[in-house]
Amino acid sequence: MSDLLLLLVAVALPCWYVRKRCISGGWVRIDHVATFTFGYLFYWITPLAVRSSASRLKFPLSDTWLSLFRERLVAPYALSCLALYACFALGDSVAVRLCGRRTATASRRVPRLALSMVMTAACLLLVCTAYVFRSALFRPAQPGDLAAQAARGAVTTCVVLLGVVCLIFTLDRPEMSWKRRLCSRYFLSFIAGCLLLLWSGSRLYVASFLVMFAVYRSSFRRPFRLRTAIAAGLVLAVLFGAIGMWREGSPLSGSMFNVLEEPMLNSLSLVYHLRHHGIAWINFPGQLARDFLNLAPSLLVPHKFLALKKLPVYMPLGGLNSFVSFNLNFGLLGSAVFLFFWPVLFRSLLSRSYSTLAATMYIMCSGWLAFTFFRDPFSVSLVKAIVQDSIVMPAMVVALGWLLSEACPPLPELGVVPEPPVEAH
Repeated sequence: MSDLLLLLVAVALPCWYVRKRCISGGWVRIDHVATFTFGYLFYWITPLAVRSSASRLKFPLSDTWLSLFRERLVAPYALSCLALYACFALGDSVAVRLCGRRTATASRRVPRLALSMVMTAACLLLVCTAYVFRSALFRPAQPGDLAAQAARGAVTTCVVLLGVVCLIFTLDRPEMSWKRRLCSRYFLSFIAGCLLLLWSGSRLYVASFLVMFAVYRSSFRRPFRLRTAIAAGLVLAVLFGAIGMWREGSPLSGSMFNVLEEPMLNSLSLVYHLRHHGIAWINFPGQLARDFLNLAPSLLVPHKFLALKKLPVYMPLGGLNSFVSFNLNFGLLGSAVFLFFWPVLFRSLLSRSYSTLAATMYIMCSGWLAFTFFRDPFSVSLVKAIVQDSIVMPAMVVALGWLLSEACPPLPELGVVPEPPVEAH
């Protein structure tokens, strides 16, 4: 089978499945299938397309990239991508039948007091963090600059917490207009945090939150018109590309090319792995298990840093293509099993989305699939973004609201005297 034919099949299969699940009558619903497929095409298939049909395209380190991605590696990689996406689609199709549709059961709102307390704490921590790390926060990001990475990581955590508050606030008040939402103190503080992230160069986190709100709007309220979604996607791509060019001090005319550089530079880790290590059939996820230790408090696991030894992987620009992470942790067969059961988690959350907590988890996990899940190591994408930020954080906010509700029950309305109980005769 020729490389070009493999490329066409690798693009056609996910496009067909997205059309089947997400597009109907000119309307599109952005859900976990749409975001996963976008990430798959953007980070896994774009390098394959460049190698198969546009190998003369020039980008930073392109000569190194082409020397690593030998022609004999194209077919095994393409077939692996096809097989793994087929497992995802099959698992999702099974989950549709197992989990069924959402039920319209009312859910108790998270009190505004809890949201305000979390928002205030996150804002104070954000201001203090930005002030302490101000020298490292705004300088251009360089591979190996640990101070800048720590500064951006601390600020990002605060902004993610503000985003959790905004999503819970939005889900609990579907009747509220977007104008009122955007003018609320929760959204104003979150927007300010996003602007700070953009100023410091963290574009993809802001893009991920835009995807999350698109998931909410199209999956929980009303789908988008397909042409509107495509136009909005192109405009945002140009905008985020322009921000990247501005941060680099380059002309803004190369905005779209800056966006296309993202998967190519991220795939340096991929082509190096394919060239020097090949594709393993089966592996044990020991590294992923060690990454999860990072969630445990140091008080409970005092020597956890001794176990957090990283695998020797090639990450020249800081990002790690998820195909490498899958292959190192699971191998091809293990990755197929993982991706078969992966959409079951999303369908299960979606079927329980009458709960504010389950809906928040589903929206956030779906949002990370478009970028972070495919471009960052599992220690960031699975452990931090999905488990810590999308499951633990919302659970803590909702738990705080529940505790406040139990400790401070709502008072009876003024002037209303409860009637005495009627005695039975």
